Amino acid sequence: MDFRLKGSARDRLRSMAKRPRSRKQLYRAEALLELDEGRPIEEVARRHRVGVEKVEAWVEAFAERGLAFLDEPDAGRPPTRDDGDSGRDDP
Repeated sequence: MDFRLKGSARDRLRSMAKRPRSRKQLYRAEALLELDEGRPIEEVARRHRVGVEKVEAWVEAFAERGLAFLDEPDAGRPPTRDDGDSGRDDP
């Protein structure tokens, strides 16, 4: 698989790998960086303990959504309640 990152995307992925917001973000950023370095997709999948299909899906999602694919704004934060939900049942 021939996968190449642009300079700015590569820099951003390196930054995400250094200070990830989640483990998921770390694995995906590292996998994309490894593919950019020319490592075979099978090796990348094995290293991250996922199937080749999963890594291919990450590449496809990155191609479609760019860095937004890796954004995790709510990582580590508890879920918020919906507006108007007081947490109790009203009769």
